Amino acid sequence: MRKFTLLLLLLSTCIYSQIKGIVLDESNKPIPYVNIWVENENLGTTSEENGSFSIYVEDQNKVLIFSALGFETKKVTVSNAEKVVLKEIAFQLDEVIVSKSKKEITRLIGDSKSSSAIYISGKAPWIYAKLFNHEINYQKTPFIKNVIIYTYSDIKNASFKVRVFKVKEDGLPGEDCIKEDIIVFAKKGTKKNVIELSKYSLNIPNEGIFVAFEWMAIENNKIELEEKNQELKKTIKYFDYAPSLVFNYKDRNLTVTYSKGEWNKRPKIDFELNKSVRGTVIEPAINLTLTN
Repeated sequence: MRKFTLLLLLLSTCIYSQIKGIVLDESNKPIPYVNIWVENENLGTTSEENGSFSIYVEDQNKVLIFSALGFETKKVTVSNAEKVVLKEIAFQLDEVIVSKSKKEITRLIGDSKSSSAIYISGKAPWIYAKLFNHEINYQKTPFIKNVIIYTYSDIKNASFKVRVFKVKEDGLPGEDCIKEDIIVFAKKGTKKNVIELSKYSLNIPNEGIFVAFEWMAIENNKIELEEKNQELKKTIKYFDYAPSLVFNYKDRNLTVTYSKGEWNKRPKIDFELNKSVRGTVIEPAINLTLTN
């Protein structure tokens, strides 16, 4: 068995090659933190602050999908990914209405808890989004004051992105509501991250709104993990990216994920050993504070 395992590792090394490249805008400036996926595969990475990226891919004809806030999504074959130029999207700014200040009223929505389980990135820049539906009783507190996301991290200042999306007709995330990257640094341990959104004057429209956690598969977030392999009778070391996302098991299905270059509804659990959570859905631990 040991020889067979070593053979597999050698074959894996031979088949997969490291692809390095850089992502630039039309002015030849590097674009940091671009979400990069191998099309139709759970394999991806994120560009570093200087726009550079590297990824192991087995086939030069595979397609990479580049997705970044403020830029058009682009598909490029691996063989042409040494230099990738993204086209900027022209955003139309929404009108901001300034009204007389009044005593603040707040409301917490989302009912997520800080403890349940955690979800690691799986070495890819997944996006987990939670749908917040519009309720008639939100009229007195129509604006989003902040978003609360629970995380767990083995390292200090692991970074992730917060995204807010409009809801398309098919019920999946569409256009970004915020036209700039919101990068959050999570402290070590299980933490409640409160991200202020007041300045964006966002509300929850009739069709609802998605709030999302996006992993950043960058070098500063890399962590080394260990797992005991009973069959090999040794400890296997591997890496992942912090922070982990806390999630709750819910009977409702408000969760969608972005992977392989597309959005999908999160399926119900049917494989968990704990029978009490079968039939539930993994929901990211995200709450919102509303205000008037």
